[in-house]
Amino acid sequence: MNLKSAISAITGQLSHIKEELTDTNRQIDSIDGKIHELRAMPVSLEDYGIFLRKKIEKQAEEHTARLEFDLFSDSPSLGFTPYNKRPMSAVEDSTLLPAGLFGGSDADFSIRSACFFFADQIHDEFMRRAQAKFGKRWGNEDLPSVDERRKMIADMEVQRKDLMRKRADLEVQIDEIPGALKS
Repeated sequence: MNLKSAISAITGQLSHIKEELTDTNRQIDSIDGKIHELRAMPVSLEDYGIFLRKKIEKQAEEHTARLEFDLFSDSPSLGFTPYNKRPMSAVEDSTLLPAGLFGGSDADFSIRSACFFFADQIHDEFMRRAQAKFGKRWGNEDLPSVDERRKMIADMEVQRKDLMRKRADLEVQIDEIPGALKS
C-alpha cells in the first residue's frame, strides 16, 4: 500500500467517524428536546394534587422542625427550660400551650401549623372542591401523566448517557488520528 492510499484510507476513516459523531450529537439533541418537551407539558388536576400533597408535607415538616426547636430550646439565663425537663408540677399548673404549637406565637395559626395538623383534610378538601368547581376546565387529561413522563425521561436519560459515552469515544478516536500520522 502506498502513502497516498494510506492517507486516503485514514481520511476516509476520519470522515466516517466525524459523520458518526454528527449523528450521535443529533441523537443527543433530539433526546434533550424530547425531555424538555415532556417537562414543559402542563399537568392534569390529579397530578397537580400529587405535587400539592408534597408541598403540604413540606410545610408540615417545617412546622415540625420549628415546634421541635421551641419544645427543646434550653435557655436557663432567660428562665426557659425545655419541655421534656420541666417538672410535673410546672406542666400540671401551666395553662399555656407550648410555644410554637400553632405558629410563631400563641395568637398565630400559621399555614405550616395547619398543614402539620390537617394535611390530609387540606389536600382532600382542595381536590374535592377543585374537581367540583373547575375540574373539567383544568384539562390536560390527554397528556401523559407525570408518572408516565418520569418513566419516559428516565429511559431517555439512560439512552443519552450511552450516547454521551459513544460521543466521548468518537472524539478520542478523532483526536488520535493526527497523532498517529505524526509518528
